[in-house]
Amino acid sequence: MITDWKKFTKQAQGELSSVKSSSDLEKWRIKYLGRKSALSLFFDSLSNLSLEEKKRLGTTANTTRKLLRSLFKEKEENLGSPSSLSFFDIARPGEKIRQGHLHPITLVSRQIIKSFESMGFAIIEGPEIETEYYNFDALNIPADHPARDMWDTLWLRGNQKEKLLLRTHTSPEQVHYMETHMPPFRVIAPGRCFRHEATDSSHEVQFHQIEGLMVGEEVSLVNFKAIIELVVKNIFQNNVLVRFRPSYFPFVSPGVEVDIKMKSGIKNRNSKTNSLSRDWMEIMGAGMVHPSLFTEVGYETGRWQGFAFGLGLERIAMIKYNIEDIRLFFNSDIRFLEQF
Repeated sequence: MITDWKKFTKQAQGELSSVKSSSDLEKWRIKYLGRKSALSLFFDSLSNLSLEEKKRLGTTANTTRKLLRSLFKEKEENLGSPSSLSFFDIARPGEKIRQGHLHPITLVSRQIIKSFESMGFAIIEGPEIETEYYNFDALNIPADHPARDMWDTLWLRGNQKEKLLLRTHTSPEQVHYMETHMPPFRVIAPGRCFRHEATDSSHEVQFHQIEGLMVGEEVSLVNFKAIIELVVKNIFQNNVLVRFRPSYFPFVSPGVEVDIKMKSGIKNRNSKTNSLSRDWMEIMGAGMVHPSLFTEVGYETGRWQGFAFGLGLERIAMIKYNIEDIRLFFNSDIRFLEQF
């Protein structure tokens, strides 16, 4: 602990006046301004002092530190330090600026969005905090429906007229859009979703989806099949097989799942085939929009029909870039991110 500030300052000034080289100046800086110097240790101990001592001694310490920094800078310039402008070498090559790059999820998202835009699909967005009505009820999933258990919902607490939650899918954006727009139309809704998952190599609490909706008087599964095959083959550069099989989803009828399989496996740098691309893998749930959903948003009964679908971006990216652990997308490991 510094007890005599005048003596401390005088001692520092005296030693600085005898400094004759840059190396000696650096030693002086470490001794009096470094992280383990008496001055720095004093600031670390301020929390142990009374409020009155903090005000009195803190002001003195700040004044001393400013003085020593000023003296150090002056001495540095007098010694002709490389940091001095007078010794700046204008012929010295500059340091290369590291250029950033997009996250793999962003890369896949932009590619998929671009594919749908080329076929006339508009982009819509909505809130990540949703009401129970838009996330479930309007999509034909009432409170007693067993399908709700599949979503592991993250509910938000508070005094609310409507129960709020972190959206479990981006399907609510389809309802919002249909409430304010009349067919025909085709839209996709990209965004982040949340579920109370047990995190492992294939499950995360947060993930990204792209939901799609196309409605018209003569829209059918034939249109859906043609559009999805084009998009999927564009993503994987035609190195993929696509199949459709029946499935169940509450807000479509009939429902289908879309599976893909790589014609030739994706190989990593060690020439090992990606296990995610060896067999058929489900990437999308879809189907014809249930008539009750059209009734819910006020559309004329029996006039309109359309298809809806939802795909997970992480799953697509894992196959495309040979990634076997979904947690890598969110842990900000620079060694992982620099590969893209």
